[in-house]
Amino acid sequence: MVEVDAYPWAGTLDDLNPHDRLSVTQLVFDGGAILGTADQIAARLKNARILVLLHEEGTGRIVGVAALKNPDRGYRLNKFAGAGIEITGYEDAPELGYVVVAKDMRGKHLSGRLVDLITGEIREPTFATTDSEIMKNNLSRSGFSMVGREWLGQKGALSLWILTPG
Repeated sequence: MVEVDAYPWAGTLDDLNPHDRLSVTQLVFDGGAILGTADQIAARLKNARILVLLHEEGTGRIVGVAALKNPDRGYRLNKFAGAGIEITGYEDAPELGYVVVAKDMRGKHLSGRLVDLITGEIREPTFATTDSEIMKNNLSRSGFSMVGREWLGQKGALSLWILTPG
């Protein structure tokens, strides 16, 4: 496994210059983390509480992104209901998501690093949903716990993960 030198950045989409905003939007679009047009994805990224990026050392190219999202109440309720879990304590919780690594940088532990970095920014109960075994491992290593049952999502069996900072 080849490790890659990448340096982190944290902030909001508005903190980025126009070129980097476009790069982040394109990375998320290409990674399939969100279905929609580039404009729809940019609007959702703009609504995120915080983004964590990884820039490739030397080039500065953005090679990874993760977000602490602000999902609406109906979305939250749907995810907790899907898992068969009461939402108590997570009614206003952010969701960790949009974890994407550039295709040519995959297999270098960057998604785990992104999850660790964004988890370090979490100060309140938070949840995540995933159908990815890699993300399940990343979430578990970062202190999240799987709760409830899996349910069928658009791409496969989804699971609900929660984190309550201590």
